[in-house]
Amino acid sequence: MSEERNVCETSFHVRYAETDSMGVVHHAVYLVWFEEGRSAYIREQGWSYADIEKSGSFLAAGDLNAKYIRAARYDQRVTVKTWIDSYRSRTLTFGCEIVDARSNELLFEASLKLICLNAAGKITRIPKSWRAWLDP
Repeated sequence: MSEERNVCETSFHVRYAETDSMGVVHHAVYLVWFEEGRSAYIREQGWSYADIEKSGSFLAAGDLNAKYIRAARYDQRVTVKTWIDSYRSRTLTFGCEIVDARSNELLFEASLKLICLNAAGKITRIPKSWRAWLDP
């Protein structure tokens, strides 16, 4: 991860409901955490997903790449690090790392390309008003 990027960090303890009977986090939970990281990133920029949708634009998942490196466990404190990898006229790609909050050991990494849609569900350009949080 480049040090030049604006990185949002969100930390919390793994909840019991997110684990199996052995205390290991279910694989789908990492994607929920990534979503929370994206929401936190946008909130840090003074926006929210609700603001985006009220403006008539929507972000749909287009391409997800995920790598599970090490299992997180019940009550472990984790940090979700999220940043914008890139954006083009119609797409926005977020990067993510989930690490152990104490040791910074990498547990999961992913990237997600989102496609900008209008209210009719057609691919459209990213609104110019988003530049404020795309280029902080």
